[in-house]
Amino acid sequence: MRINDIEYIEVEVLDVRSAAQASEAFSLILTERHNPSHYVPIIIGLNEARAILGEKYGRMPQRPLTHTLFADLLTDHIPDYNLEFVSIDEFHDGIYYASIVIQAPTGVYFNVDARPSDALAIALRTRIPSYFRKDLFENQMLIAKKASDYQETADFMSFSRGEKPASSEPTAETEWETMSLSELKDLLQNAIDEENYELAAKIQEEIDKRGA
Repeated sequence: MRINDIEYIEVEVLDVRSAAQASEAFSLILTERHNPSHYVPIIIGLNEARAILGEKYGRMPQRPLTHTLFADLLTDHIPDYNLEFVSIDEFHDGIYYASIVIQAPTGVYFNVDARPSDALAIALRTRIPSYFRKDLFENQMLIAKKASDYQETADFMSFSRGEKPASSEPTAETEWETMSLSELKDLLQNAIDEENYELAAKIQEEIDKRGA
C-alpha cells in the first residue's frame, strides 16, 4: 500500500510480553501480516498493554477505556465519519509516531496524530487495518535482531507458533498441557482478576491451540 507516495506494509498485533528494559515496560510485538517471521517490538506501558491485550482477547473491563470511548463515539454516535486505518509513520528520538486516518462526510481524508499503542488498540476494536511504513519497519526489524533481548523475543515467537521451549526443565506451559479445558479457563480468569495480562495471554494461547 502507498500513502503519499510512501510504501507501507500491513501489520498485526501478535501479542504483548514483558520487556527486559523495566518491570513496568512491555514489548508490543507487531508482525508483517503476510510474513509473520518479520516482526518489530514496540515498548509500551502497563496500561497500554492491558488495553491491547483486552481487545485482542475480548476481555475488556466493564467501563470504557480512553481508546474505547474514542472508537465508540466515532463509529456509533458521529454519523458519516469513517475510521479507515491506522499507520505507524515515523520514529524520532526513541518515539514512534502514528496516525488514525478518518474519512469525513465530504469524502476528504484526514489524519489524527496518535501514539501507536492507542492507534493499534482502536484498530483492534474496530477491525480496521494497521499499516507500518515499510522502510522504517525493515530498519527497526534489523535493530531488534541485534538487541540484547532478541533471544527472549525469538523464543516467545517460537512458543506462539506452537513450538516447544528449548529448555528441558519443567515450565508452566508444559504443566498446562496436562490440565483440562475447564481448569485452563479457571486459571485464565484468575490471571485476569489479578490483572496479570501477560500470563492471561499465554494461557489463552493454550486454550486457542485446543480449538476452544
